[in-house]
Amino acid sequence: MTLLRQTVLASVMISCGLLSQAALASAEHMVVAVQQLPPTVEPQGINNNAIDRVMPSIYETLIYADTHTGEMKPGLAESWKRISPETVEFKLRKGVKFHDGTDFTADDVVFSFGPVRFSGEKAPGRPAAWEFLGGVKEVKKVDDYTVRITMKSADPLIERRFSARMSEIISEDGFKKAGSWENWVKHPIGTGPYQIVSFKTGNRLDLVRFDGYWNKKAPAAKLSFVEVPELSARVAGLRSGEFDLITEVPPDQIKPLSSDGKVDVVGGPIDNIYGLVFDSRSSKVMQSKEIRQAILHAIDRELLVNALFAGKTTTADSFQSKTFGDLYIPELNKKLYDPEKAKALIKASGYKGEPIVWRIQAGYYTLEMTVSQAIASMLKAVGLNVEIQVKENWTQVEAAGVDRMINNASFSAYFPDPASQLWRRMKPGTSWDTMGFISTTSEEYKVFAENGKILETSIDPAQRKAAWMKMLEAFANDPQACPLYALPMIYGKQKNVQWTPGTEGRLYLNADNLSFK
Repeated sequence: MTLLRQTVLASVMISCGLLSQAALASAEHMVVAVQQLPPTVEPQGINNNAIDRVMPSIYETLIYADTHTGEMKPGLAESWKRISPETVEFKLRKGVKFHDGTDFTADDVVFSFGPVRFSGEKAPGRPAAWEFLGGVKEVKKVDDYTVRITMKSADPLIERRFSARMSEIISEDGFKKAGSWENWVKHPIGTGPYQIVSFKTGNRLDLVRFDGYWNKKAPAAKLSFVEVPELSARVAGLRSGEFDLITEVPPDQIKPLSSDGKVDVVGGPIDNIYGLVFDSRSSKVMQSKEIRQAILHAIDRELLVNALFAGKTTTADSFQSKTFGDLYIPELNKKLYDPEKAKALIKASGYKGEPIVWRIQAGYYTLEMTVSQAIASMLKAVGLNVEIQVKENWTQVEAAGVDRMINNASFSAYFPDPASQLWRRMKPGTSWDTMGFISTTSEEYKVFAENGKILETSIDPAQRKAAWMKMLEAFANDPQACPLYALPMIYGKQKNVQWTPGTEGRLYLNADNLSFK
């Protein structure tokens, strides 16, 4: 055998060995590449898509909502029952340990929603969690493994609220030992299948299997989330075997990634409407509801979905999801695209061609830059002078000022009800209100808010549906936001990773949803 042939053969054997190791490595160390990591991994520290992905690996809620069907199942609570329209009693699971080895009891549930972390006026978790749990009146310990949660008024959705984001349970002992919120958020403690080893903001989050977990043991010995903003780098890492799962795959990459048979592309639209949020207060231009209505009618959603997303998602002409069941109202989801109507509205507004600033991040959402540029062209075609400004982070995107006019946003339905989506994001007292986006004094918004209270507190299905119809009609007459399409959440994964994404942005990487060939 010649030296050249020996060298080539050795190289092939090494390559095969490396490929074999990569294929087997996932069970020992699964690596997930995301476009952005959150600035904190405290569940109530922030509300965005980046933190949603990592929460289920570290923390758990009282009720588990199946990520594929939405069915409510026992979580940290073994059972629950309605005591009254305002109150639900939860029987807690015994034998559950936190990552620091302490026992999970009713005291932890009470503390998780108590004044130190959430319910106090200046509690650090309140700003992010209020729009989810602002109706909570009291979380009361009945005994070590029983709690009663009472809302300020009747609430048809208590069970759903405590299966969703912001209701994750944390360790009271761990929080108190940390001594402060600032120390606690550096290494928070939950009961989930994985526990935190280290977290470097903007870099990576390293987790390991929690051996004291009460349920089926986590499928990966180690789980890492790494921040890789550039799509090309995520794709290259997936192809090389460096990454086992990557997020934010655009549709034009589906065929190239799938072509060699080593990678699967999975996912599709989730219960999250991608769109625009308007600051209807800070600038005179955007105070005009005719201008905001014109934007809704100027955008060809079907063209966006077909040309940019290859039909891999669905258009949204209202803030509705078919998962709402009887509360989905198809007659209020009529096609909005009408450029002539947009032009007429612009003329009626008295618009003089003033710049309309649209702040975006280049790649937080799938194809964010491409989509924004396409929509900007549509808006210019009807006579709006749109100026896209690219920012580095959400702080810059949402910074107050007269040039804060349009931002990109997503409206997640954390459970299948309109109260979890449009109302949660746009009701009085939420972040967009406190930051000064929403024109709360308009007559249409007052109708929206009045009926939103009915939607949130009535236990009569017919009354709730009537209220929701009025809300949609009022919002269409004075839009504070613009729906575009169901947010597509498409992933690339190694063939040996057996995982199917659900209907939301949270990544469930536990034994019920993940395994390796």
